[in-house]
Amino acid sequence: MSIAITEQPNYAAYSVEELEDVLENIDKQAFPERYQAAKNELAAKRATLPPENDTDSAHQDEHFTRPKWSELHPITRISNGAFLVLIGALIVSAFTNFIVINAWLNNSTWAIVLFTFVYCAFYYLSISIDKRQAQFVMKDWRGKVTTFTMPFLGLIFTWNFIDRALPYTLHLASGKQETELKFAYEKGSGSKHCRHSLLLKESGTLSDGRLCLNQSEHKRLPNKGWVYVKGSESGFGFDIEGYRFR
Repeated sequence: MSIAITEQPNYAAYSVEELEDVLENIDKQAFPERYQAAKNELAAKRATLPPENDTDSAHQDEHFTRPKWSELHPITRISNGAFLVLIGALIVSAFTNFIVINAWLNNSTWAIVLFTFVYCAFYYLSISIDKRQAQFVMKDWRGKVTTFTMPFLGLIFTWNFIDRALPYTLHLASGKQETELKFAYEKGSGSKHCRHSLLLKESGTLSDGRLCLNQSEHKRLPNKGWVYVKGSESGFGFDIEGYRFR
């Protein structure tokens, strides 16, 4: 003789995960009352939980908003300040036609390596010491990629700063004289900020340079030739102010 088991489970003692498991596996046709009781209990337990979206949003607002400058660690301020200087140097280099002297370029390698090391050291110190800065940097995949590529990016930024922007800044602050120099040139490929360029060949103490022309002037010139360039010259280089062809 078999005995039917009709005792109702105590679903109030079940957790949300256990109730979800019950609803996934119970035979609704054989036990409709148990199914409905488990469903009602799960709905009641879920109603007592805090909204997930609000919790996630609060968590993100707390950890992922950009920290104010006054809230940053001094190491982070130095790192971020250096980054702004390096970005500014890129802009300066893109919009100037300055030719650096060879003596500067031949002796700048040690400075580039040293400055890259110092900048990267401050960057990694900032995300290891400053918790809020680290959380902001690591909030998405771009920040995570940057932490691995920073030595390479730092080298590029530093190279431009040391070999381009710094000598140009020193040139502006030093004594200069107006002069005209003759350069051999050949047509070069265009870039975003100089679509029609001439590559100026190394001349005397000056390194290679670049001259930006308009499209019609660039088109009528031969692929190679000579150009007379006017500008100001100092002990750091030559700043192009005008040119003429013969």
